[in-house]
Amino acid sequence: MGRVIYAEKHFRTYLISLAKPDGYAIGLILGQRSEQKDYIVHLAKTLPSLNVRHIEEESHLVSSPTPAEQDAADKGRYITSLKDLPTNWVADHAKQVTRMLPGGMWVLGIFVVGPEDVFDNVATVENLELTLAAICNTMSRNKYLYGDNQDEKLILSFNSITQKHVCKSVNVAETNKFLKPANWRFREKATTWYQLEALVDLDRLYLIAAADDFDALRRQLYRILTDVEILIDSSLVVIEGEVYSPDDSLKRLVNKKKNDKECKSKANDGDNSLQVSLYIPCSQDKNKKANNVEWINQSECSGLIRLIGQLVSRTFVHEEASIAEANKAVKEDIVRSLASRLELHWASLIQEENGSPEENITLHEPPRRVLIALPENKITLSDYLFPGEGPQEALLSLQELLDLEVQESQVQKEIELQAEFYCQNDVNTKQFDNNATTSSKQELAVYLTRLSVTIIILLIAVFVHQFVT
Repeated sequence: MGRVIYAEKHFRTYLISLAKPDGYAIGLILGQRSEQKDYIVHLAKTLPSLNVRHIEEESHLVSSPTPAEQDAADKGRYITSLKDLPTNWVADHAKQVTRMLPGGMWVLGIFVVGPEDVFDNVATVENLELTLAAICNTMSRNKYLYGDNQDEKLILSFNSITQKHVCKSVNVAETNKFLKPANWRFREKATTWYQLEALVDLDRLYLIAAADDFDALRRQLYRILTDVEILIDSSLVVIEGEVYSPDDSLKRLVNKKKNDKECKSKANDGDNSLQVSLYIPCSQDKNKKANNVEWINQSECSGLIRLIGQLVSRTFVHEEASIAEANKAVKEDIVRSLASRLELHWASLIQEENGSPEENITLHEPPRRVLIALPENKITLSDYLFPGEGPQEALLSLQELLDLEVQESQVQKEIELQAEFYCQNDVNTKQFDNNATTSSKQELAVYLTRLSVTIIILLIAVFVHQFVT
């Protein structure tokens, strides 16, 4: 029996809107996977050319686009033949979209909308399989994005003329690939999603060995990411203040919360959110004794990197998820979010780092996370804004990468604090320390003055006593 894929009815409407009698549209299937079921959260069309953005920007300079401009924009959105399938472009699209997905969700495959059934043409199927393989290869280059979760991927073919669909799955890791039938179901019932929220406070120091090169910033950031991943992976996940068995059902936990006396009001009937805490165990090595200093390594260091800030995690799991799936999704979300920030930050600094020497003290501010809820199911996707950027940049990313148009008010941009907050805290701490030092000196001076006066009075008293006697 093949996989079962659940997709809501509005996705079929979206596919119909992409239909053209003489063109093909290709895109990514985004969702969550369980053992034999897939839950679709979004379909994101891949733009075949960067020229589309320039055409649209130029067309907005006038009150309304001319027929020629509109025709050029429409042609830029479609490909006339699947022989022209932009394999590398689709793979890069998958990487950028994966950064935006919450933990536990992935690019499950690709869809094609066109006047023919893609499975009727062997050459077309081979091109699609090459595209899926390119996606897997691209995602495997950064394992901390958790983009390459499984080798089995989906191909959905939607006929723009008959409006019928066929879905099949293929294992891209196999040498002799063969297509397996998959049961894609459009259904009226919306999938129930459980929301998991966590806050992670990071404040860690990483020493830079004297032998290391300061210019190798990417290597330093990757080392930090590896360390954080180990910490998060070893952490204990506590949901709503309790630790549950990995095999327990998350649905039962949500129902228990709803049945609590404090949550019986009608306002909380639709509340499927759960608070998550992560407890990182103290590092222990059975082979090293606390009173044995022989294992302590001493090395010369030329600098250090301090990672400080608060990371907000918001994850969603399907209605049949277990505690183990929920725990895994939360951990993946934290690491994926940090990996996305550091990767984007490093890419933005390539020219700067190679072009100028490092300062003695450099403040690096990776982009912060903002959340945008999908219109149909309220699942939030992420975008990352650099200092000085606003919600407009997030709206542009949504339009280009996810084919979504939302209002600026729908961008949740204040979920994470600006870097200035942590810098100000450091300044305040230093000022407090300086004030405390000054106050201590003043107290010592007063004490010594009082002591001197006391000694003088004592000497005068002794002198007077001897003189009288």
